[in-house]
Amino acid sequence: MQDLQTKVQTSGRKYRVGIVGAGSIGCFLTAILAQDTDLELLLFGRDYMGLELAAHGLAASWQSGSEHFQASVAAVAFYTSYVSLIEADIVFLTVKATALAALVHQIKPHLRPDVPVIALQNGIGITDIIQSQLQNPVYRAIVPFNVVKTAPGQFQQSSGGSLIWPVTSHAVVQYLAKLLQVEGLAVQAEADMLAAEYGKLLLNLNNALNAISDLPLRQQLLHRDWRRLLAASMREWLVICAKEQVSPRQYTAVSPGLLPRVLNLPDWLFRRLASRMLRIDPEARLSMYQDVLQGRRTEIMFLNGAVVALGQRYGIATPVNQAIVDWIHQLEAGSSTKPEPAQWCRQLGLK
Repeated sequence: MQDLQTKVQTSGRKYRVGIVGAGSIGCFLTAILAQDTDLELLLFGRDYMGLELAAHGLAASWQSGSEHFQASVAAVAFYTSYVSLIEADIVFLTVKATALAALVHQIKPHLRPDVPVIALQNGIGITDIIQSQLQNPVYRAIVPFNVVKTAPGQFQQSSGGSLIWPVTSHAVVQYLAKLLQVEGLAVQAEADMLAAEYGKLLLNLNNALNAISDLPLRQQLLHRDWRRLLAASMREWLVICAKEQVSPRQYTAVSPGLLPRVLNLPDWLFRRLASRMLRIDPEARLSMYQDVLQGRRTEIMFLNGAVVALGQRYGIATPVNQAIVDWIHQLEAGSSTKPEPAQWCRQLGLK
């Protein structure tokens, strides 16, 4: 790979990048950005993660098209206190949406007001949560692919998609986009982040169903009744999108409007027409499954719960998303019951 300085320039300045949240996405991006010696990376997280990275280092692997890429770093500057965040020239927030409001309150005293903040959470209303507490310029970025931890300190992109990056004239934001591209990560600039957010939510409506099904993602998608439930939840969201006059961004080979129809197809036809959708690690699961498994609070109210809330605002019925929210709340309360999908479809009147 060519030297980075032949492709991107920092104008002689060494940027300091604060990455708040040492989960899968935060660690994955840290490993990639660490390949540039013109960056000083500050990763913030919990004690146990700092110990893990000190012992095993940090590595990321991903695929772009037919090419496979890897990035690793032996040592990471890791912090459990946010005091050092005052040094950052840009800050990535990679914690889950459920932790965002409390986190912003904690980092506010240590964040210079001119520093751009990049929010990478799932769900909608994320920017509002941050801007209610900070005066900083806030940008949304969307991660449409999954990242899984395969071993201590090792993180792998397990599904396809391009990182959706905000269009801005801010120098450091532009530099990081170019750097990620140079390192082989697919990045697409997006001016309409609301459409990007709404399109990502359409796909994220499956997070809860994947957790409820207790199946690997590929296996779940190959089961028509689980797809019927997903399609119905998507149709409710698309009605709300139309009410708000937002055209959701397309992330898959199938347009958002046609996606519920494709999901409703018989298994044999779905396998044939949705082959690209099924090109995922056979053992991959979505993040909400891990949250339920480990007894953590889920992001359900930022996903299916957001559909229900907006439906109530506009007087639009959302019975499928409400049923999904209710079931996740039962799992959060400790229930181990798994619904039978065909019966669930009948109860909800799905055809």
